[in-house]
Amino acid sequence: MNPVHTETDVVYAATAGRELRCDLHWPVGDVGPLPVAIYLHGGGWARGARSDRAEERLVPVAGAGIAVASIEYRLSGEALWPAQLDDVRAAIDAVPRLFAERGVAVSGRTTLWGCSAGGHVALMAALTAAGNGDAGPDAGPGAAPGAAPDAVVAWFPPTDLTLMTDAPASPGARMPAFLPPGAAVPPFERMLLGLGEGDDEDALTRLRGASPLSHVAPGVCPVLLIHGDEDALIPASHSETLRDALLAAGSPVSMLLVRGATHEDPLFDAPAVLGATAAHLKDSA
Repeated sequence: MNPVHTETDVVYAATAGRELRCDLHWPVGDVGPLPVAIYLHGGGWARGARSDRAEERLVPVAGAGIAVASIEYRLSGEALWPAQLDDVRAAIDAVPRLFAERGVAVSGRTTLWGCSAGGHVALMAALTAAGNGDAGPDAGPGAAPGAAPDAVVAWFPPTDLTLMTDAPASPGARMPAFLPPGAAVPPFERMLLGLGEGDDEDALTRLRGASPLSHVAPGVCPVLLIHGDEDALIPASHSETLRDALLAAGSPVSMLLVRGATHEDPLFDAPAVLGATAAHLKDSA
């Protein structure tokens, strides 16, 4: 692995009267033109930070030969969907230039890598960029699809916001250690869209429109889904259902099931998972 240089607190865009920032990680040495990966943290669209698990996750992938930008995106307490998607689209346009301005040779390949809620946003950016409609009713009329990434890696993403934890879970699935036993999980997906607790048809329509599963079609960039088989928070059936839908549409997709892993498990930071992630970000076609 190459040594990695990190620069934090870099402005990549401005919106709604404030700056959006990212942290940049890139390998140093004779490494040639680098693909760019934009990383989106998890946290139910309501929490989390771009610096989360940087040493365990982002630095190793950068050291494998990728220029990684971990971006902040507006959380649901600040702005409702599709503001998060707008922020990612802005990053796709801006981040390669930020690396080039720092003398980093980039290859022109720009990819997305997201975890949990960040995986959802990454998938939505790819699926809507492929010309499969806008980001749902909340996007407003005439919303531009934005630039298409060249590949996506999504770790344990929610793909159907009408189900969330109601999706079928594997036997033995368990909640992650960061949740206290018996803790109630807030309705993050409804918070994202500014919805109340009711299950009225308009709410379901809006949740479907913001779900990756609703935008599956041919022509999507290569997707790698990575999920834990013991995830009870966002069950692996979310990734399995999206995988099957993409395969049926003829779009390139693969899936890695991490045995014994629940949601945001340390097992995802193992060399095998990070290696598969880096390979897809660099080489998928």
